[in-house]
Amino acid sequence: MNTEEFKGEASLDAWLDRHHINRIRTLATDLNGGALGKYCARPKFVKGLPIGHNIADVALGSDSEHTPHLGFWHPFRQNVIGDIALSPDLETLVPDGKDPELGQVICDFTQLDGSPISLCPRTKLKQQIEALHAAGLSMICTFELEFFLYDNTFDEIASSEYQGLKPVSASPLQTIYLLRDSFRAQKFMAEVVKRLDWYGIPWEAWNNENGNGQIELNLVPAEPLTMADRVIRAKTIIFETAVELGLATTFMAHPQPGFSNGMHIHHSLKRQGDPIFFDANAPDQRSELLMHWLAGLVDTMPASVSYLCPSINAFRRLREFAAPPVTATWGEENKSTGIRLICDAPATARIEHRVGAGDLNPYHALAVIIAGGLTGLTQKASPPEEFTDLAWGIPESVPRLPGDIMSAAKALASHDLLASQLGVEDVTYWIKSRRHEWLTFHRANPGPSSPTPTLWEYQRYFVIT
Repeated sequence: MNTEEFKGEASLDAWLDRHHINRIRTLATDLNGGALGKYCARPKFVKGLPIGHNIADVALGSDSEHTPHLGFWHPFRQNVIGDIALSPDLETLVPDGKDPELGQVICDFTQLDGSPISLCPRTKLKQQIEALHAAGLSMICTFELEFFLYDNTFDEIASSEYQGLKPVSASPLQTIYLLRDSFRAQKFMAEVVKRLDWYGIPWEAWNNENGNGQIELNLVPAEPLTMADRVIRAKTIIFETAVELGLATTFMAHPQPGFSNGMHIHHSLKRQGDPIFFDANAPDQRSELLMHWLAGLVDTMPASVSYLCPSINAFRRLREFAAPPVTATWGEENKSTGIRLICDAPATARIEHRVGAGDLNPYHALAVIIAGGLTGLTQKASPPEEFTDLAWGIPESVPRLPGDIMSAAKALASHDLLASQLGVEDVTYWIKSRRHEWLTFHRANPGPSSPTPTLWEYQRYFVIT
């Protein structure tokens, strides 16, 4: 029996009893952002605490199709295919809400003795949060989740080889904020936000976004680890609600012609609870710390693309005049640049990082943003000149962001400061995993320059991202 107080109850057992929980679903994300885990009987779950339950180490050492990485290795793995653990963070344990006997908990990948594995995406974010705290700073952040909703089932879509997608919308046009399009999705989203409320995930708003059948969901800001956990849970809720209603959804970056799925990330920094991006006495009200942080983000942006756009398909999104940024630029209230700065008041001053694709891993994304900002603080760097024009269709003399998965990996490999901040060994492994993805794509596709997504991309990314 567990005898320590848990969330206001006399013990974990008392909490599980009060919520009538007999099964617990564990969840962690692999390198590519896929949600992995097990459904555990309550006795097994409780008996395994505090370390958790075993899982094969290839769960963290495999590609997006879960083919094990055998041509390259990471020190966390044994010389053979062995076991590691999924270690529950009991602070994230919640009742499912829909299934009255099910609990949900988010986990870290650890060794069997409970020691951390640095390659674990959630652990990587924890490391960067610790580095941020060591600098006397904290972060508040949020994500804009974009996804497509289809009036087909997943089975129908797969059997038609991803042809004949029927977006849930009132108009065939690529509208934005159109209430008639939103109304078509209202029944689905009503179920989604109901489940968000059950999980204790506060949300601000949702609307139809530019793509036909595209929806954007905005979450209430929180500290980084909590926010990344909420994003993973929200994506799971969206998928499961679609299945239950006979629909399909995808966070795949570019599943259809026109606008694509992004995942913009807003963040601000605080010191001892006070916002520090705004300075009424500084030029344009931008604090010195903000400018150093911004400089680090801009300098590391080409290298960070590898984590922010992790798939082959994600690079189909980075096109001129298609909404995503294509240059390492920044500007006040400029949505065409890689970084949009909002510095109008102390409480609302923030950075919107606009590079991320809809299929990113939120733990990796926040980790690379924090790491990039810290390099700027450490170097007391100054950002390049603010970009005050539209950042599309500009002269080729302005360098573009990497345009494919290998170019992005090479940019990451060449940035020693960012690699050092994130951990050279883990960055090296990540780069090898991107090369593996690139090679796998080219082996499967005799014409990899196809202007539209290939069947390989749909099969690999449509459901699991």
